[in-house]
Amino acid sequence: MDLFFGLSLIFGYLAGSISSAIIVCKLFSLPDPRTLGSNNPGATNVHRIGGKLAGFLTLVGDFLKTALPMVLVYKLDYGREASLWVGVMTVIGHCFPIYFGFKGGKGVASMITVVALVISPFAILIIGSWLLTLYTFGRSSIASIVTSLIIPFFGYHFKPELFVPLCALSVVVLIRHWSNVVDLLKDE
Repeated sequence: MDLFFGLSLIFGYLAGSISSAIIVCKLFSLPDPRTLGSNNPGATNVHRIGGKLAGFLTLVGDFLKTALPMVLVYKLDYGREASLWVGVMTVIGHCFPIYFGFKGGKGVASMITVVALVISPFAILIIGSWLLTLYTFGRSSIASIVTSLIIPFFGYHFKPELFVPLCALSVVVLIRHWSNVVDLLKDE
């Protein structure tokens, strides 16, 4: 690993730590998303609090903060795997932001962005799986957990050389969904 790539990983984490949800809520004079609804600073909660436009802008912000560091590394000829690792760092930053006491969003939009940028056709399967699970169970948390679980399996099948960083990506999102997993197990 050279110095620039190491700095790119740090940059990815710092970019991911920017909370689009908090910024959008401030711009729209909405309550802090960490204090209302699901108390999660993510696009779904901002949508609940402030409506479609606020939710959409949060989603766009999450996409941009994830994509920019990844594209930068890729354009500098570091390759797909390096770009994927930078994407993992942006998701870690989103979920555990240094600017907000390491209490961030669940990372689903950022996770899907990472997959879409690194393995575009694979993203269609991931988004389709998320939508199908949401339609079947009616809960975005279940769709997010299922999607996180299947990413490594799809990755191993389609791009085995990216299996380890895809597993890391899934683990980060599953850690942030741990309370949802516990709640689901209690319901059964």
